[in-house]
Amino acid sequence: KPMRLRLHVIAALLVLCCTLALPCAADVLKITIDGPIHPIADEYIARAIMAAERRHSEALLIELRTPGGLLDSTREIVEKILASRVPVIVYVAPSGARAASAGFFILESADVAAMAPGTNTGASHPVSIAGGKMDDVMKTKIENDTAAFLRSYVSKRGRNVQLAETAVVKSSSWTDQEALSQQLIDIVSPNEQDL
Repeated sequence: KPMRLRLHVIAALLVLCCTLALPCAADVLKITIDGPIHPIADEYIARAIMAAERRHSEALLIELRTPGGLLDSTREIVEKILASRVPVIVYVAPSGARAASAGFFILESADVAAMAPGTNTGASHPVSIAGGKMDDVMKTKIENDTAAFLRSYVSKRGRNVQLAETAVVKSSSWTDQEALSQQLIDIVSPNEQDL
């Protein structure tokens, strides 16, 4: 009997150890950016990255829908995403949403770039805030600088650098399926749970 009891105890301990070793649900911190990209959006993302790092989250999920915004704020956000110790997932959602202009830069900077069906991205040609026409030299300088900025990290993410650059120089845009098939994003997912 004592031998049998020991075997039961050992079996119970093995079951307990195996149960404890099963992976837990992923700890993913989620934020939503719904609107223009500006210094407040930059600050919000910075705080989210810091919180995800403090919590030792497995990832930060940024649900994104934006018509675009300020280039300086976009650069700041991209720098923070690239430097993040926690993987950053950018998800353009829900269906009908867009990540235009500045949103395309942010989407491309993500460790995982995702879009919901029926979304679009691109059209990242720089424009003047004042709405006036830029002189040709300044226009060319800003286009070239912005395109180089995009190329500098799109290649690191293993995405289609030449095609991504056309968002800046030609204002190209893509649907979710076009972006996926042309290697601008990693996944199309119908909802956050599926993603």
